[in-house]
Amino acid sequence: MTHPSQLDQDVFTKDIDNPQGAKLRRMLDEQDYVFAPGLYHALDARLAEMAGLDAAYMSGYSTVLGQFGFPDLEMVTMTEMVENAKRIVEATNLPVIADCDTGYGGTHNVRRAVREYEKAGVAAIHIEDQTTPKRCGHIAGKQIVSREQARSRFEAAVDATQSEDTVIIARTDAYGSANGDWEEHLERGRIYADAGVDLVWPEMPDPSREDAVEYAETIHETHPDLDLAFNYSSSFEWGPRRTRSPSRKLGDLGYKYQFITLYALHSGAHSVYEDMQNIAENAEQAQFDLEERYIGHETESHHALSFVDRYQDIETRFDPEAEERIEESAGFAEDRSEPITSSNDDD
Repeated sequence: MTHPSQLDQDVFTKDIDNPQGAKLRRMLDEQDYVFAPGLYHALDARLAEMAGLDAAYMSGYSTVLGQFGFPDLEMVTMTEMVENAKRIVEATNLPVIADCDTGYGGTHNVRRAVREYEKAGVAAIHIEDQTTPKRCGHIAGKQIVSREQARSRFEAAVDATQSEDTVIIARTDAYGSANGDWEEHLERGRIYADAGVDLVWPEMPDPSREDAVEYAETIHETHPDLDLAFNYSSSFEWGPRRTRSPSRKLGDLGYKYQFITLYALHSGAHSVYEDMQNIAENAEQAQFDLEERYIGHETESHHALSFVDRYQDIETRFDPEAEERIEESAGFAEDRSEPITSSNDDD
């Protein structure tokens, strides 16, 4: 009888396709840079696609605050994060880059996390070098693991990928951590590049353009082909001209992936608060005011945003009585003047 350990097939390795990862890699190769807004739910991803964005970034802080009301202190599990990523992936054709925190534990946890995100369909994940539990890079109290621990974490992540197209991003929080500094920030980037990651994300403790320039120029002295990620962190104010870092110039420096971590959360929180305040003060008049803004806008129909017409088409394809029910009842329906024909095309 063959013992399981003697099987020729590695049961821990399953090659899979990652078309969104392949799409993201092409964009990184062909474009000056790839830009993504941070978001945390399916509708925002769909809106990002409608608006013509390159990609969607599932922000960790946005997810834990928007879905749970917590601060970003790694209180949300890998399973909960992956489930949110899956919902976002299913709602859009954009490549999704997802926050994977620290990998949620030791070597086996990191490897499982990578593969669970791959199964969810994300194009890329980023993992950071903080201790567990981690915290948002802009909440005081963060620490980084040793170089040896960090290197093994990223080597395990790269090795765990089941598709050669899955993009692994290594984030270092050395600069601004309790046990790191600028030189450690640079050396961590070199170590992680040598571990085989696709991009290095040097998290910065302030919006200084000078730091971003110096980091890119210095690390490219030893790793000239290394792609970098740049975070227009929502923890900072980017308004003053002296702090602005134009995306094109950052792209020229090698920051091929650029993103704004909490963009959709801040956009939504601001807008919803203003409207909630209006309805608290003016009752139904607030709804009338809101209608003046969204009627005629691309987001006017929640039925269109949720693809009701596609689901009605599916229903009429498989249920012979559905067409009659739709025609004889009040409510949203697409123009059904054309005869229904069967189709094997995917929706």
